[in-house]
Amino acid sequence: MVKYIQHPLIKPDSVEQRLYQLDLAGKALSSSTLVVLPTGLGKTIVALLVMASRLEATGKKVVMLSPTKPLVEQHAAFFSQMLNLEPEEVMTFTGNLPPAKRENMWEKGRVIVSTPQVIENDLLTKRISLRDVAHITFDEAHRAVGNYSYTYIAEEYFNQAKEPLCLAITASPGNSDEKIAEVCESLHIEKVAVKTEDDSDVAPYIHHKQVEWVHLKLPDEMQRLKDLLDKVLEDRIQKLDELGYRLPYGKKTSKKELLGLQRKMQGQLRSGNPDPSVYSSISLMAEILKAGHAIEVIETQGVGALAKYVDRLEREACTKGASKASKRLMEDLFMRQLSHVLKSAVQSIPNLRPCVTL
Repeated sequence: MVKYIQHPLIKPDSVEQRLYQLDLAGKALSSSTLVVLPTGLGKTIVALLVMASRLEATGKKVVMLSPTKPLVEQHAAFFSQMLNLEPEEVMTFTGNLPPAKRENMWEKGRVIVSTPQVIENDLLTKRISLRDVAHITFDEAHRAVGNYSYTYIAEEYFNQAKEPLCLAITASPGNSDEKIAEVCESLHIEKVAVKTEDDSDVAPYIHHKQVEWVHLKLPDEMQRLKDLLDKVLEDRIQKLDELGYRLPYGKKTSKKELLGLQRKMQGQLRSGNPDPSVYSSISLMAEILKAGHAIEVIETQGVGALAKYVDRLEREACTKGASKASKRLMEDLFMRQLSHVLKSAVQSIPNLRPCVTL
């Protein structure tokens, strides 16, 4: 006889009770945890159990981040189906939603399911705050390395929230101890919980499967845009180096390390008598973060999304209260070339028309 999860926020007779999922959820509720579970064994169920518990315990909102729009929509539909919440309390955030509408939805929603780039943008523009978020789930957490948006969001979450708790879920955390350690550090993970196909409580649910890896090369047009952004980034990194702030890994310096250096600069600014170069360094760091985010957009979302992002940067640079960093970035020769190439690409190729608002 099948037993079902009994929880006030989970609909009756909807989620089968599996002991290994309950075990993983229990561990994830005690501290920020990386859960490693083979594909097809219900990582989303584990997230559901943790999110429902945090919602009930705190009355605040929870967030689930997933790397693609189809996954976001899939997860949001699942949570709407399984949770005892009103439909309007489960919000789906993608770049297709106008920023002003997202800001309003953020205030009303209890469960926010989003692509990470959207949340990163809304944090950068201060449309939202993570102060009252009781829990964040990072889906496909192995992506949380380098400059991926997960790194920035986790850093902001643990800085802003009063009682931060996160769950990182993946089927493949990495092929080296160093990669796993980087993921854990980026997401402030305290504990790793692993279930394998050989575990006695997992084995009854295993199904045979075939996995085929497909490696894709960045299209020439996208590579051209990325090359221009790389030049913008390299120029800022060199100038920062000349001011005495060397990035440990150049362009490959992780977002977490960039944010750490930025906090160090801001601390020097508050010291009372900062060196004048600190002001220039902080401005350069803002440009580096924007250029780095643009590179991530072209690599993960495509030309249309980058066109929208650059358009927003241009409008931001033209406003009365625009920062020197915004103005200087958009006056850069390579950024002007990038903008020109983007406008040409979007106009000449129908399927590259911007369809994402960041």
